[in-house]
Order: sequence, then structure tokens, then C-alpha cells
Amino acid sequence: MKFTFVFLLILILFTSCDSTKLKETPISQFEGKWKLINRGMLEGIEIDITKDKKGKYSGKIIKLNDDKYVNMFCAIGDKFVFGISRNSNFEFTLSEKKIAAPLFSQYGISSSADFEVVFLNQNTISFGKNGSEGTYERL
Repeated sequence: MKFTFVFLLILILFTSCDSTKLKETPISQFEGKWKLINRGMLEGIEIDITKDKKGKYSGKIIKLNDDKYVNMFCAIGDKFVFGISRNSNFEFTLSEKKIAAPLFSQYGISSSADFEVVFLNQNTISFGKNGSEGTYERL
């Protein structure tokens, strides 16, 4: 009786776990062209994330939006994503350049922002809790 109870308890614990988080999400999944969604003034910017010869990932702007500050401080070809690192099997830290980064750095203010990101699926990267800070959607 006791053995059956313990066996059933263990069986329930293992079958009720979310096994999708146990598999490691490949960091290479970041490679490709992405569009920024629900990112405020960054809405609609398109970037291309690639891996360099040293194995580091970075993203360059391939299309700007119509925001006047974005057009004032950014240009096509500017590096926008300059670092991606793994935190766990499914969580990553993505570093973005802030709009007006050169101006901020002149006054000693941080010119980059780090975000905790996860893949919702192969074509969507979620920023913050449940996408509260926006998403990248694959083009």
C-alpha cells in the first residue's frame, strides 16, 4: 500500500512537470531577420542578427520606422543588438543599444539596456514577463 502511494506520487510529479523547459533552446535560433513589436518608439524596426567568426551574436538595423528620434539617432547598418548570452536552458540575456546612445554616453549615462528574453516559439522572442516589454517576430 505504501509503495503504491509513493509510486503514484512520483508518477504524478513527473508527468505534471513542464518538460519543454528541460530541453536546451539552441542559441543559433536567434539568427535571422526580426521585427520589433510592442516596443514603443522602436516599434517596426527590423534587425538582422548574425553570428561573427568569434561565435558572438550581434544585430544590425536593416529598416527604420517613422519615429523622429529613431531617424535622428539611428541609421541603417547601425549595430543595435550587441550581445546575447545564455542564462539557462531557455532563458537568455539580450543587450540592445539605446536610442541616442552617443548622447547618453557623453553624460555618463548607460548607453545600453539588458533584457531577459525567452523564445515563445521559433519565430517569437519575448521580452520581460510574458512579453510585457515587447517581442521580436521573425520576418
